[in-house]
Amino acid sequence: MQIPWRAAPRAALSSPLTLLVSVVTALLLSFVVAAAVLHSSASGSAAIAYQEDRLCDQLLHPGLDAKKGVPTKSVNEVVDIATKAAGGGEVLAGTYTEVRRADFGGAATFAKFGYREGAVDRLRVLEGGSRDGLWVPLSLTKTVEGFQLGQRGMGGRLPPVTAVYADLNDPLDQWWCTERQFVIPNIIDKNTDVTSAVVWMPSRQSFLDLPESVTAGGVGMTVRFPTEAPATAAEAQALLERGTAVLDRANLGLRRNVVLPLPVENARATIGNVRSAILPLTLISLLIGLAGVATVTSGWVQRCHTELRMLWCRGSGPAALGGRAVLELGLPLLLGGIAGLGVAWLLLPVYAPSTSLEPGTVPTAAAAVGVVVLASLVVTWLVAAFRTHRAFQGRPSSGRARRVFAAVPWELATGVLAVLAWQRLRESGLSTPVKIGGLPRIDAAALAFPLLVVLTTALLAARVLRVLLRLSHRMSLWHLPAAQIAVRRLAATAGPVTGVLLVGVLAIGTIAVGSTVAGAQKASLDDKSGFYTGANSVVQIGTDLVTGARELPAELRGSTTIVGVSSQYERTALVVDPATFTDGAYLGAVDPDELRARLTEPLRIGTTPNRAVQLPGLPPLNPTAGLPSFPKVGTSGYVVPIDRITSVKDVNTWYLWSSRSAIDLVRPLQAAEIGYRNVEERSKAISGLPFLTIQWTFTFVTAIGGVLAIVAAIALLLAIEVRRRQNAVAGALSTRMGMSPATLLSSHLVELGALTGFAVVVGSAAGAIGTGFAVPRLDPAPRLAPGPVLPNLLPLLTTTVLGSALVVVAAAWIALRASRSARIGELIRG
Repeated sequence: MQIPWRAAPRAALSSPLTLLVSVVTALLLSFVVAAAVLHSSASGSAAIAYQEDRLCDQLLHPGLDAKKGVPTKSVNEVVDIATKAAGGGEVLAGTYTEVRRADFGGAATFAKFGYREGAVDRLRVLEGGSRDGLWVPLSLTKTVEGFQLGQRGMGGRLPPVTAVYADLNDPLDQWWCTERQFVIPNIIDKNTDVTSAVVWMPSRQSFLDLPESVTAGGVGMTVRFPTEAPATAAEAQALLERGTAVLDRANLGLRRNVVLPLPVENARATIGNVRSAILPLTLISLLIGLAGVATVTSGWVQRCHTELRMLWCRGSGPAALGGRAVLELGLPLLLGGIAGLGVAWLLLPVYAPSTSLEPGTVPTAAAAVGVVVLASLVVTWLVAAFRTHRAFQGRPSSGRARRVFAAVPWELATGVLAVLAWQRLRESGLSTPVKIGGLPRIDAAALAFPLLVVLTTALLAARVLRVLLRLSHRMSLWHLPAAQIAVRRLAATAGPVTGVLLVGVLAIGTIAVGSTVAGAQKASLDDKSGFYTGANSVVQIGTDLVTGARELPAELRGSTTIVGVSSQYERTALVVDPATFTDGAYLGAVDPDELRARLTEPLRIGTTPNRAVQLPGLPPLNPTAGLPSFPKVGTSGYVVPIDRITSVKDVNTWYLWSSRSAIDLVRPLQAAEIGYRNVEERSKAISGLPFLTIQWTFTFVTAIGGVLAIVAAIALLLAIEVRRRQNAVAGALSTRMGMSPATLLSSHLVELGALTGFAVVVGSAAGAIGTGFAVPRLDPAPRLAPGPVLPNLLPLLTTTVLGSALVVVAAAWIALRASRSARIGELIRG
């Protein structure tokens, strides 16, 4: 049998609409699959980047440390061995003495000496600058009366001073990060704390030549191997293995400082968590996409019915006719698949948390797209073969199989799955991390709960709509012609209408779930970290600012507040200034004026027992008023106004809280020479990776919802285009019988508006209900207050309504234009 298939690919051009729909369907289908692969990989890279931001760059490569005890005669040997083990890679060694007496004349002076190659290049010179002598910190010069350049300490045994530099303070530059324990003096009260910043030696040899009284007992030492930060989990693993091999070859007796194992483990876990969480929705989207391919193929069979019958009469069987469909639609599907892969890669910065991908990710995504395209071709062949067999060889269908399929209560099955997912969410949606800094195990089935609620609601809404359309013939609204015509149109196309509604509800509900959960996780991380630290940035200070002995720098007023912390026996109380507390503290959604009014009296916070207590520096406490939670103390503690305490020095510690960033807080303190330590930032106070993992997962859910929304819009416009001829005949006849164009347009707006409005209401309600139950349970840090809450849904609802309205107006305009431009005579003859 000779089959004239060679012209089949060109025959597809005879129907540009079918060609376009095939390409777009394959594009969206391939985009979802490819994006799922790329997003999972990118989440691991984002986890690596997040953890690197919380680490010192020079510790990403395993390093060596010794707080003290390295003999000076062994320093050069250690450096040489490390350099040889690094195989030509950069090695950066630092050596430091303990604080020793090093008189520069006058009263006793204490100093710490050190050398690190390149250190003086990263210091701010205040006076001098020659590199052949000592560089001393400004704080040390203020302890020496009449200090000047050229002085030699320890009775002339030290090199001359050639530069004075500004002391290093927190927060440090990354180059200094690993050396913090050596270069930052732990000073609060300059009158009592005996410590010193580093006096930098001009060379390593000059450091080794220091008097024995300075280096007695050995020196501290750090050995770093600076390298580029890894961008992916695979690169981090390779760096860890490479660095460990370097330390093994060096085989030195210093303590190993290795920080990458946990970040790598967390990144791998993040990839697995995100992949397992988005897999169910990806599979559902895949099924919807393949159903779209089947719909396109059915339309092709209907359009080519005459040609297919002729080929069947010439001896072509259903399998061959299915092959004809593959030849004609295969190229558009293939092009759509390739385009979907390209779009997924190009839009990676939009939907993924990182643009860095694991090795082999793109080929994996391409292979997944290839499988999807192959599945689309198989579906095309099967649908075409089945439809042609039923049309040309089978007996007329009674529609029994379709009715049985429609009668199956699929919503009950998905409802049962939703109940099971809810039980998993309640019991173990997020398990406790096994190790400190690790990730909680995320139960993908638990995360699917809100999506299963949306799916169940969508199936139930589709069934209700089908029943309503079946009963709509009893409705008489001829006093509202536009509404009556709209209802009859909907009833005449119940199948496509139900499909559009199903996809529309899924799209809107999925977008609502994704954006709501992602937003709740982001807000929860901000609130928990803010309540944990108390402010955007915090520094510990002495009592001179509290007593008024020192003035707070003018530029910090209005953005800072002084807070005391008194603790004993796991009970904590904050001492606050009611007048300034709301200026610097992190309040979240709390009203500042209302809180300020409550701070005039002692407060009991949260679950604190109702009994009298006595804490250091505070009067006896037995407050009657209270608040459910409060910054820093969370849900258990006390708050006392500062005017109720009698002795500032009896309070354990004092802090400066600020709404500024850490660097903007400490600069004015440095300029005013106000001592501080223990700088803390809200952004790095708690590990946000568990929150981000859930946020990244549901950000992708939102992206899938957007794809489903596009599918729903295309399906609606396609339904209008498919029945273009029927709409044109009915519209043209109606207008010639006296119906005004405004009434005709109104009928289309009512028809499409009712459908999309139903989808918006049901989808938004399903998303709100699912997330309303799920969001409070998705709390990676339940011991920190406050718990996750639903964000404001009004912006999302407004955007959804506006987008739906635009689609309705566009579809109604297309339908009206077809009616008004039609020639009634040609329509009747055709």
